[in-house]
Amino acid sequence: MKENNFKKDPKLLIDLAKNGDKEAFGVLYEMYFVPVFRYLFARLNSKTETEDLTQEVFLKVYQNINKVEIKDNSPLSYFFTVARNLLIDYWRKKKEVLIEKEIVLPNYKESDLIEQIEKKEMGEIIKKLIRELTLDQQEVIILRFINEMSNKEIAKLLGKREDAVRQLQSRALKNLREKLKNLKIL
Repeated sequence: MKENNFKKDPKLLIDLAKNGDKEAFGVLYEMYFVPVFRYLFARLNSKTETEDLTQEVFLKVYQNINKVEIKDNSPLSYFFTVARNLLIDYWRKKKEVLIEKEIVLPNYKESDLIEQIEKKEMGEIIKKLIRELTLDQQEVIILRFINEMSNKEIAKLLGKREDAVRQLQSRALKNLREKLKNLKIL
């Protein structure tokens, strides 16, 4: 990749990768690995499976780079679409087998340890409550608050209108608030 082309412009990087520039795809990988990983991890809750599926996303994009058509959308939307489709395939094959992870506690002062445990428990409760939402609501909450995407970006990614995304988000948050109140957390 020529140094003067190194602008980290995702659309330019896609074009360079289409022309066989492996370094350009490497830059895309560095730019998009964390957002794709977060998106998948929020849905899978398993680091190993998330790592595997994230690698599969990038492999699939790399193998089909010449077919990638980025018009007005961000290239990240394409990566999320591939991740979403692979996730759907994964769930179909897996039929959701849950494995409990071993908990290893680091050395903390007792007050720090209690705080860490409470935060972890709260995080687990929120993840569980998010999984009780409709699939569309889950997707909007994960993309909005974990991947920090705008409603406009989410609408393009999901093929919905922006006001529909806002409504899904509003209903999901209301639903989560009610569930937290019922658990006497709020």
